[in-house]
Amino acid sequence: MTRHGKNATASAVYSYHERAKDTAEGSYGTQSAHIGRDSARNFDCCCLSLQPCKDPVTTQDGYLFEREAILTNLLKQKKKIAKQEKAYSKHLKVKSGKSTGLDEEFVRKQGPSSAIKFKESSGFDKSKELNNFWVPSLQGHAVEDSVKAPDTKTYCPITGKVLKLKDLITVKFTPMPQDQVGTSTICQEVRYMCAVTHDALSNGSTCVLLRPSGNVITLDCYERLVKGDMVEPLTGQKLKEKDVIILKRGSTGYAGAKNTGEDLIAKKKGAVLMAN
Repeated sequence: MTRHGKNATASAVYSYHERAKDTAEGSYGTQSAHIGRDSARNFDCCCLSLQPCKDPVTTQDGYLFEREAILTNLLKQKKKIAKQEKAYSKHLKVKSGKSTGLDEEFVRKQGPSSAIKFKESSGFDKSKELNNFWVPSLQGHAVEDSVKAPDTKTYCPITGKVLKLKDLITVKFTPMPQDQVGTSTICQEVRYMCAVTHDALSNGSTCVLLRPSGNVITLDCYERLVKGDMVEPLTGQKLKEKDVIILKRGSTGYAGAKNTGEDLIAKKKGAVLMAN
């Protein structure tokens, strides 16, 4: 291939080089890229605000939230439900006929209109075919909307499962010793450590929450020290399977991270040429 062969546009074949060039410069094909560390949510950040949690709580599925953020979300859902219930109760009153008395009384006082009298005298009746805004008897009628009873449950904004206020579990992270006096914990790069082994917690290590005390330890510490006897090392409380919650190492809405340690790959789909 000559030096100008890659830029030849007279060929009847869409070459691999042209396809790769169009993918890089334009929106052809599916583009994929590895998501770096800066694009992934830290394990101690809220799933809603994506900021480090000052008062963290978690769900049974292991999704971490700032208490203020999740309470605001649940309150917003409650207000929406109350608005829907008010509209539904109004719909039931209209459907039962309690609010149609004024309309019937108005029609009875007005009596038949001149258009209706003319129609009855002339025998001309096309009320089923024609609509007339100015003649009440010939006006079109809207189809009654079906209003369903609102759902009174609140849901988790991440998983979509039913979430109540009592289902939120308080999380107690063990802070790392501060290197400098007066330095805020949020400003530190490594903020928290395992409550038992004092290993640094990060997105590279899977965190486990012990529900009775709210302490957070590493998965390796849980498997070596807790899983056999199912007794919490710090408080001595007996644990059950439901008391052990694996915290999700988060993600943003653009990239997802799983506890299996898979690489983060982002894909953007574009137009492609279909081969015959």
